[in-house]
Amino acid sequence: MKTLLTLTALCFTLIVNAQWIEKTSCDKNAALVANQAIEYVMNLEYMAAFGAANAALILDKDCGCAKLTLAYISSGNQKWGSRMAKLDAIETQSLTPEERGWYDIMSANKEEKAALENTLASKYPESALLNFLSTSMQDFNTFKVFAEKFPENAASAYNMISYGYTNGAYGEKDMDKAMEYVSMSQKMHDGPNSYDSMAEHYAAKGDYENALKNQLKAYDYGTFASPYSPKLQLYYAKTVAQETTKKIQQMQKDMQKAILDGDYQGYKMFEHPEIIVSTGDSNLNPFYIYTEKDVTKNSAITWAFFTLSDMQTYFSPDMKTAVVTFVADGQYTITKTNQNVEYATRASSTWTNTEDGWKILHTSFAPRKGKNGIPENE
Repeated sequence: MKTLLTLTALCFTLIVNAQWIEKTSCDKNAALVANQAIEYVMNLEYMAAFGAANAALILDKDCGCAKLTLAYISSGNQKWGSRMAKLDAIETQSLTPEERGWYDIMSANKEEKAALENTLASKYPESALLNFLSTSMQDFNTFKVFAEKFPENAASAYNMISYGYTNGAYGEKDMDKAMEYVSMSQKMHDGPNSYDSMAEHYAAKGDYENALKNQLKAYDYGTFASPYSPKLQLYYAKTVAQETTKKIQQMQKDMQKAILDGDYQGYKMFEHPEIIVSTGDSNLNPFYIYTEKDVTKNSAITWAFFTLSDMQTYFSPDMKTAVVTFVADGQYTITKTNQNVEYATRASSTWTNTEDGWKILHTSFAPRKGKNGIPENE
């Protein structure tokens, strides 16, 4: 009873958004919460929608709009998704015509869906929900049409319009217009998605400091298992790329020293237990798997010196992989013949960012033109 009273009180204290659906099968209090759930759905905030829909069902276990919301945010994948099972569990005779239209859209196959969406939008011209479902990223003008027709429901449309300006759907790309529209979305809807969008727009401009600030705002709405965490990590990584470059290059030098010293404990800190490290030596023998045995084996040569220079670091788009290129110069003595050899190679190494930090994945050395690598039998 206490939970029910709390939820009922919540219905009257909610900042109620404009109605998405004119008539629902829910009671008065549940309808308010179910409308909020749809607001979250249309703004692509599915976990918030999940919570609001379930709250509506506590108030009214027969709230069809809430059940449809839970089906909509579920996967339609026929092998493992639960959308169809959730739709099958709904008593369609209790749904209002608008709700039934939403049900039919979710039940339709890919070929029928677009035509049905347009038909229902025409049939129910006052239904913000059914009209928004007929918008399409294939035609970004549909979002402008929706925003003009349903200005009180336009937060999600404004957000999509901002992307239209970033991708050139309205002519030349216009980042100022994109920022204007995503700001309009933020003023209308209290949720994380518009901050995530603004972060993307800043990132597209190469402004990762402001991208990070906005992504943190999105992340702050709910930190556990947040869908905004991956880009938060990306933008942070972009802002510290210079420092990371220096760190990885120093790790390359420290790892090389451990190898030359036969110090497996020193080398081990650069290994990951689930990564098989492959390498190619400068004698151009076949690639092989590099293990503790290779670090600690007796060497047929003695190094007088070994230096790395001209180091460059290149990151993958997700900042989780780094390739370091460098040149290595040195001198070694072949133990068996006492011959001194000048060593000069070009090399690269691949590092990957794991939960345990940056770890080595692959290395490859090759003699520079007309120069020497290590002996054939090394």
